[in-house]
Order: sequence, then C-alpha cells, then structure tokens
Amino acid sequence: MDNAAFAASYSLPIGPGSAYASPPYLYRDVEDCFIVYEADRAGVESLLPPGLEIADEVPTCIAWARWVPFSTFGQYHEAYIMVRASFEGQTYLYQPFIFVDNEIPLTAGREIWGYAKKLAVFERNWGGGEVPFGEQMVFTVERPKGQPIMTATMVADRLADPNELEDTPVLSTRIIPNSEPGKRPSVAELVRLDVPATLHTAGDGTPRLFAGRGSLTLPTVSSVDPWHLLAPKRIVECYFGVYDFDLPHGRVIHDYLEEDEIWEGVEAGKLAAA
Repeated sequence: MDNAAFAASYSLPIGPGSAYASPPYLYRDVEDCFIVYEADRAGVESLLPPGLEIADEVPTCIAWARWVPFSTFGQYHEAYIMVRASFEGQTYLYQPFIFVDNEIPLTAGREIWGYAKKLAVFERNWGGGEVPFGEQMVFTVERPKGQPIMTATMVADRLADPNELEDTPVLSTRIIPNSEPGKRPSVAELVRLDVPATLHTAGDGTPRLFAGRGSLTLPTVSSVDPWHLLAPKRIVECYFGVYDFDLPHGRVIHDYLEEDEIWEGVEAGKLAAA
C-alpha cells in the first residue's frame, strides 16, 4: 500500500475493506418513539463525566426507541437514553448508553463520536405482536437475549406541535485507550454533534409527530449494563415522529488529556478503581 492509499483510508481495515466511509451518513424515514421523564439525581450524577452538571432542578432524561428502515449503514434498531446536562453554560443531551443491532453503525458511532454502543436484541410491534390487540406501540431491548434492559410503550393520543420539542445538541464522551500500560488514553474528549432533522408531513400537510401516554421500564439491576441508574420516577410526555436527517462529523469541545490532575494515578502506574 502506498502513502496515498494509506492516507485515503478513513476507517479500519485500511484499504478497500474499510468498515465505513466518511460522513455525512444519510437516514431516511426514521421512526422514533421518545419518552421524556424525570430520574433520580444520584443515578444521573454517577454517569456524568467531569465538568458536566445536571441541567434541571429535577433531572430530566429522554429514552429513545428507534427503527431505521434506511440509512447509509443499512437497516437497524437502536435504543438510547439522553440526559439533559450542561457544560460551560450550554445545555446538551448527553448520551451515556446506546444499543444497536448492526455492527457498522456500532463501529462508526464508537470511533467517530464516542457513542457507547453495544449490540442488543430488539423487538418492535404495534398492538401486541403475534396476538394483536390494543393501541400501543411496544419496543423491547434485551442484552443478552432473555435479559430485559428496556421496555417502552406509547399510545398516540394527539397530533403534536413540533414547537414542543427543543433543538438541543448531542454530547458524548469519546475515549480510546492507549495501547501501552500506565499511560493516558490516546483520546479522551467531549464531542458535540448537531443534527438538523426534517420531520415528515402527512398528505394534509400536518406533521407526522404525535404525543400521548406511555410507559418506560429499565428493570434489570446490572453492573454490566447499568441502565437502571436512569430508571424513571415520573413520565412527563411521550412522542412518536418520522424523520429524515444526515449525520455529520462532530466537534470536539473539550480535551480531557489537558487536565493533568485526572491522569496522575494512571501515569504513576496506579489505575484507580472505577
């Protein structure tokens, strides 16, 4: 491989077998169910990296249940939780957890933006699946199969006004370990992502955005996938919408490698317990 071919490699493996090309990544007809809720302060604080603070007096989270029928990465399901958090006076949706069922968006998400993606098992249906009844969308996440991590349900009671939703940038922690022991990570940074989205409209021109009642459970107490730390205390609102959007590159807003006090124990060969 010559220098030009190496320099043109965007992702591993280098050369013609790369896992993904460079952004933007196109998403079309994405169906999102997202549940706004209040959570326990101690649980939220335990998942925020240094410098981030809870943005609201009562911690507010949003749980996402997503179906992607088309994207540059192919079809897949996705589930994640966002926390309304502030950093240096700006409010963000900080993402501590995310699951998918497709390896390519998992790889790209972790490597480019630092999304903490893992593989999981998903099921999504309206009205009960094999024995259909009722009015609810049900979205379940298991990891591994048989161990429930999240169940979200929703009834679309009314047409929602898009102005009910905030346009808040996403924030994630991107960490890449060092290949050698006793050294700082190769990368440790906060990455901001702004994603303009286009909401679909129906034939009569109304937005395909609905609000209504719903439920959210994060039942499994686990140190492997501790989603239970963000368990809901009160459901605020539930939404369902259909969107198009493109995922661009992110923007680094903070570099933790510049904070010497964080890494003193690591460089002394004393890896601190989490």
